[in-house]
Amino acid sequence: MSASQRVPTSAAGGARQASGAVERVRAVLDGLPPDARKIAKGALRLALYQQEPEAWARLALGLKLDPWQRKLVETPRRKRAIALVHRQAGKTTAAAIATAHHLKFGPAGSTSLVLAPTQRQSGEAIRRIRGFLLHAGAKLAIDNAFSLQLENGSRVLGLPGQDDAAIRGLTVDGVMVVDEAARVSDALFQAAMPMVLRHARTARVMLLSTAWAKEGFFYRLWSDGDQRDWLKIEARIDECTHLTPADVERERRAMPATVFAREYLNIFDSLESRFFAPDAIAAAFGDVQGPMPEAVTFEGNEADPILARTSAFARNPFATGVRF
Repeated sequence: MSASQRVPTSAAGGARQASGAVERVRAVLDGLPPDARKIAKGALRLALYQQEPEAWARLALGLKLDPWQRKLVETPRRKRAIALVHRQAGKTTAAAIATAHHLKFGPAGSTSLVLAPTQRQSGEAIRRIRGFLLHAGAKLAIDNAFSLQLENGSRVLGLPGQDDAAIRGLTVDGVMVVDEAARVSDALFQAAMPMVLRHARTARVMLLSTAWAKEGFFYRLWSDGDQRDWLKIEARIDECTHLTPADVERERRAMPATVFAREYLNIFDSLESRFFAPDAIAAAFGDVQGPMPEAVTFEGNEADPILARTSAFARNPFATGVRF
């Protein structure tokens, strides 16, 4: 096959093919009577929206998605996605678009779930889902702060990630979103995953978070999760399309380097680095010998209420001369 006969494989070639297909469809539509043309256009638009969540977000909702958001919302059914994304990148928005699209265009009567560290956060996700559905003309049969149900019977629930007992008993066959998953407990995650097991071939799981500590299920799955099981998506602030380099530098100057690295560069922290200096931790566990407490006297020659005082403290909690 000569070069002129090869099927184009580049992005430019794919764009030319798509453009040609669009022109052919337009030619067919132009040949139809007005009423038939209107019906055909509506059917084509519906088919496009059903198959392309990004097109629905762009054309029906007026939202331009970043590349990582598009990858997330177009995650196929039965796929599990884990997204490590910097602060204020649009994690909740992307998850809300994916969930709203499923509620509107997915199988009727499905159940989706949004989990977040707090009720306020899960409620915010529900609020965004509601906004997208109403903007797209969906009719709501049930509408409250933490749950929605469409006329087709599909529903979404928003629950806080604080009590694993509160989520047991649910079955999810739609989309399960765990927002800010690095802040959600292992116990809750372990209680949530069996909810999609029965519908593993159709349900989608989306774990989204900014980096946090080097512990917990989100860190383990991001670091060691099998790529056959998890689609890994990452976005750092230096890849953000709606911030300028000056914006990024202003944020960098406003906070300690370790905090900036965690919040915007996806660098996980160790627990001790966030709370205590290493020598203080070592002293607390006896790895560093601190000064022994000074002698303490009590009124009336009372017995010392603390047994084995010399081994009870790594640091002296009493100031010199304190009397009880």
